[in-house]
Amino acid sequence: MMSDEPSHFLDASVVRPMLLGSYAYQQYFQSQFQKAQCSVSPYVLMEVHRSYLRNLIEFYFTLKLPQILTLGDALAYWSNRFQGSKHKAIQQMMAQLLDRSADSPDIFQDKRSVLIAIELLIQSFVTSLHSHFVNTGHDSTDCTRAKITLNVEAEDFAAELFRFAETFDDVEQCRQHCRIDEFLLQDRRAEATTYTQQKDSLPKNSQSRGFIKIADALQQILEQGADVCSCKRCERIGDAVIALDAPREMQLDHTDHSFDYLCPPLGQLHQKHPSEVEVITRGL
Repeated sequence: MMSDEPSHFLDASVVRPMLLGSYAYQQYFQSQFQKAQCSVSPYVLMEVHRSYLRNLIEFYFTLKLPQILTLGDALAYWSNRFQGSKHKAIQQMMAQLLDRSADSPDIFQDKRSVLIAIELLIQSFVTSLHSHFVNTGHDSTDCTRAKITLNVEAEDFAAELFRFAETFDDVEQCRQHCRIDEFLLQDRRAEATTYTQQKDSLPKNSQSRGFIKIADALQQILEQGADVCSCKRCERIGDAVIALDAPREMQLDHTDHSFDYLCPPLGQLHQKHPSEVEVITRGL
């Protein structure tokens, strides 16, 4: 007998906390999905690589700088150089390192030990990311960055991290080989146009703000064409790309407000999960 329970297609906003969230938040998602199949697309995996893995690699090479003598130096430098999401990534990294230090207290012994610990953390994260979820293999944008892989078994792992970062950051080369412009201007133009029309009737508040920013960026693409399509702009509309290309037979699971506006016009079944703060403070 077949179950009526839909299979789950996860946005990056769910994938990251399932692997990096607090114990309570991870338990929440386990209770939601239980043994159900959880799928992701190459594009979603790329979003996790971009928002988390790439920042870990950058912090790793920051710590390797000769002028940086300790982990504390690296954290101080990072806090003064960067803002926003880059801070969140390193805070999550530190939480993972602190958890591991319970079994390996020598992790923070010296700079070399921390570098080794970060290497092991990256290897573990990438392995978990690509084994914990089912990859649909479907990506209508043919995102080049999504095809760049990190060999966790490389003998010279520092060199492999550098190669991955250098290739991932070559956005001009990546853009030349993807089809995000065709995806938005041809394949999904009607749906993208619906979003741009929808934004003008919405009140501007914390719930709608993210969607309106996405719709504004989409409008620029629709008006100016392929020339304004770039990896940076694609990053700004990532939620829209994920919604537009999600498998319609699956439920799209997310925590971002934007999907509350992105999914209904598509007839996309979706569920917004509470934030980590809500789960912990309200005991959900």
